[in-house]
Amino acid sequence: MKGKAPRQAALLRVVERRSPSSQEEMVQLLRERGFCATQSSVSRDVRELGLVRIKGRYVPAARAGVAGAASLLPERDNELINTVEPVGANLVVVKTSPGSANAVGVDLDRRALPEIAGTVAGDDTIFIAVRSRAAQGRVLAMLRVSAGGELVRH
Repeated sequence: MKGKAPRQAALLRVVERRSPSSQEEMVQLLRERGFCATQSSVSRDVRELGLVRIKGRYVPAARAGVAGAASLLPERDNELINTVEPVGANLVVVKTSPGSANAVGVDLDRRALPEIAGTVAGDDTIFIAVRSRAAQGRVLAMLRVSAGGELVRH
């Protein structure tokens, strides 16, 4: 057993190289590489990594240009986001610098992204209600790409 982080890294490499058509195919490809993987673990990985299915093949959301992933937030907001964390199936919690949550939340609201049902912002925390588990993965990927790093906590 190699753990979640190495499995997810391997899954990203597999998706980049092979663009698998199903989660079952991902499970098989990971097992061939020595990882303990089940359909449910791969399903969670797909969501957490922000993989999306386009034309029958899985690809990273950033590569697919999902909802403008590379430009979700303007440059000034990149430094304001500290962490992003999925909670349950329909919530994303974003921690920002003190006093910055409202500005980032307003920016998200103005974009009217179809994945986001709404936001609630406090001083340094934003709750983002997403429409589905798949939408949650896309929002996590967009926030990670826009903030330029590995901000997602699991």
